[in-house]
Amino acid sequence: MSSVTFLGTGGGRMVVLNQLRKSGGFWLKLDDLNILHDPGPGSLVMIHQLGLKPRDLDAIILSHRHIDHSCDVNVVTEAMTGGGFTPRGHLIAPSDCFNSDPVILQYVRPFVEINEIKKGMEITLKDITMKFPVENMHPVETYGVIYTFRSGRLGYIPDTEYFPGLVTAYEGVDYLILNVVRMKTDKRIRHLNMDEAAELINMIRPKKAILTHFGLQVLKSSPEHQAKLISEKTGVEVIAARDGMTVNFKNGNVNNSNV
Repeated sequence: MSSVTFLGTGGGRMVVLNQLRKSGGFWLKLDDLNILHDPGPGSLVMIHQLGLKPRDLDAIILSHRHIDHSCDVNVVTEAMTGGGFTPRGHLIAPSDCFNSDPVILQYVRPFVEINEIKKGMEITLKDITMKFPVENMHPVETYGVIYTFRSGRLGYIPDTEYFPGLVTAYEGVDYLILNVVRMKTDKRIRHLNMDEAAELINMIRPKKAILTHFGLQVLKSSPEHQAKLISEKTGVEVIAARDGMTVNFKNGNVNNSNV
């Protein structure tokens, strides 16, 4: 069964630095493929606490280089490859994660196959297609992804300010994960706010949307309540992720369970 497990649902400096929510990213199991997305602080700890096995990973993906998305990338790469003694798997990230002031250290790179994300790039691993449809609008190079697997198409929109191209890029997905850090826009902070997330969900029209990566404003406003409001407004089923939550994708439907 395909699923997503949230190793953390915190976003924004105050939430992450004070660990008001965990910040380990999320683990995807799509058919026979295991992917760790955005391993922020504490990702390796949460992997083990939830009974997952790093050696089962086929790929690690960074949407961008910010520390709440990349902090544990090197240690998880070592864990995936048995300390580097068994080179395997893929490490997929934007070019600025590897180049100037890299977050991916030189010594772990020989342990994996490196793929630098470019706009429109497609990769197929174990019959799962990953497409990076558009570059997001964020202070560093940032990409979301669309996965095509047996139960449908899953889109992930990571940190970005709102722009209309997101609708075109993700139209037709069955499931959608969105990072929603803010309740209201601060022009200095290029993140989606809750109203913009609702607009994207309404226009993209997935079967189900999952909100995550919550900043302090969102936590104070109750992510669960906000998800319910968006569901009522759009008619799309929307849920707010919780730390340790697993969402199963099966036969075009979604079931929720807690790990």
